[in-house]
Amino acid sequence: MSYITTDNLTNIMAEMTDYCNAACPMCNRFDWDLNLVKGVTNAHHTTLEFVKQRIGDEIISRLKGWVCQGTYGDAVMNPETIDIFKYLKEINPNINISMITNGGTRTTDFWKTLAELDVNVTFSIDGLESTNHLYRRNIKWTRLMDNVNAFIGNGGKAVWSFLVFKHNQNQIEDAEKLSKDLGFKDFQSAFSERWQDFNSEGEYRDITSFEVDDYVIEKPEQQKEDFIKTDGELVSSKNVFQTEDKKDFYTRKISCWACQPTKREIYLRANGYVSPCCILGDVERNEPKQLIKNYKNINLHHTDLKTILEGKFFRDISEGINGGEKRLQGCYHACGVK
Repeated sequence: MSYITTDNLTNIMAEMTDYCNAACPMCNRFDWDLNLVKGVTNAHHTTLEFVKQRIGDEIISRLKGWVCQGTYGDAVMNPETIDIFKYLKEINPNINISMITNGGTRTTDFWKTLAELDVNVTFSIDGLESTNHLYRRNIKWTRLMDNVNAFIGNGGKAVWSFLVFKHNQNQIEDAEKLSKDLGFKDFQSAFSERWQDFNSEGEYRDITSFEVDDYVIEKPEQQKEDFIKTDGELVSSKNVFQTEDKKDFYTRKISCWACQPTKREIYLRANGYVSPCCILGDVERNEPKQLIKNYKNINLHHTDLKTILEGKFFRDISEGINGGEKRLQGCYHACGVK
């Protein structure tokens, strides 16, 4: 199976912006001391002209999906989001556009237009009126509900995504009931993996609480154990990483989520960087930087997409997926091996 090319590309996960109206404390936008990370935040928007010139009609006409992930920013903060979505639909009426958002800004007319464009929206709402703002800082409940109602009321298909903490875990049932009353198509509860995590310097932490403003966010009483720490190693609870057989890390083929028989996806940052997925998207700070010699070679502002996908970074990623010294921990732990 060939890796990702401009000929087989089916999906783009696009960070439409690195601006956000919220201040969620576990977000990649912040370091562990809750300082906003400069350089990768509040600096870039993906423009309509950029999409037209650097991706183009030919590729867009063949795409199955365009998803706006909220790793560094919320797509609704991009002033050209609606224009970009209209362009995508004009070139490819069958493209599936989806967006993950906190839902806490823009006018109700904006959300009405999203519904009319048949954009699928996942609203990240972590609790009820009494709790959502504790993690989704700066989000006003009344405005959020106005936007939700404007979107769903005009035919929009919405999913409620609920991130579980100790302060809201007793509200899951009530939130799910409210989601049905409001007309959400689905309700999903999830757990953060960032209680146990590495920062950009490779430092590991394992915490159960942290201070935010004048209160404390605590780990839920029943936390999904995505990773456990054993004997100083980060070990997947899915038995991906076998500490007794380290050679397994270098030999077995990765089941790459971005490169499947019916799907080839790239992750596009608002600053122009291209990588296979959001796990490897923080190319300046995290593990992929060990493979990159020249950052202009993976940036759409400087290099065309065909050259990027055929270039050394993607070839190294592909080689690592198949086994060997260029294998990345992020690939191994996120996607697992066959």
